[in-house]
Amino acid sequence: MHIFVVKKATIIRAAVFLLLVIGAIVYAQAAIGEAAPASAQAEAMPVCRIQTDEMIVAVTFDTVFGDEDYTRQILDVLKSESVRATFFVMGLWANENSAALDAILRGGHEIASHSMNHERYPDMTQSEILSDAKAAADVIFSKTGYDTRLIRMPYGAFDTPSILALESEGFLPVKWSVDSKDWKGYSAEQIADSVMADVQNGDIIMFQNNMAQTPAALIEIILALRERGYKIVTVSDLLFDSDYIIDAKGVQRPL
Repeated sequence: MHIFVVKKATIIRAAVFLLLVIGAIVYAQAAIGEAAPASAQAEAMPVCRIQTDEMIVAVTFDTVFGDEDYTRQILDVLKSESVRATFFVMGLWANENSAALDAILRGGHEIASHSMNHERYPDMTQSEILSDAKAAADVIFSKTGYDTRLIRMPYGAFDTPSILALESEGFLPVKWSVDSKDWKGYSAEQIADSVMADVQNGDIIMFQNNMAQTPAALIEIILALRERGYKIVTVSDLLFDSDYIIDAKGVQRPL
């Protein structure tokens, strides 16, 4: 039997060497992670809200088909409270509701795109997405003069390829950070409570134009927002024009 005697100094040197090797491995992995492109690290996101210390929010409406249309009543509320909102207009809806679209325009509201045919973009090819988005933009421009680059994807559905496809043609995908949940058929009080429970600086609040309780809820929400000190602006007025990033949660942040 052989007995090996290891000196204390040798053990210390071995431990130091091992620590140096581990440190080198960790540093290399970190460097590789930093060098990786953003698209490889996180999913591309639409703008859901902005980072700001200012008490501002955007109120938005999706024009969709349904048994009823309450666009006129919504516009009456906005006019009575001197609020400018953003309407994400679907191309097919614009073609069939010219009078309502004109009323939105006369009210001084911002008009953006909600696609042409309201089909899920993640289920479409890049060429189909761009064809639909461009068709909607063309309809909106021909009817209103708005050359909008803002687009809200149908159902709020997206994936990285659909976001990148839209961005490649100069579109800026915009979702929302506060869903009013008016589409669930809630009462006006429930809708207002839901919005006010979640709202924070830089939020984009989403409503539908085909729900009966939305106009009444809208009055409550506007008054409650003002009581808290919020200013209501359009999406374009809310967004940063340049030098920004959109993080993994869809928050647009200044660089």
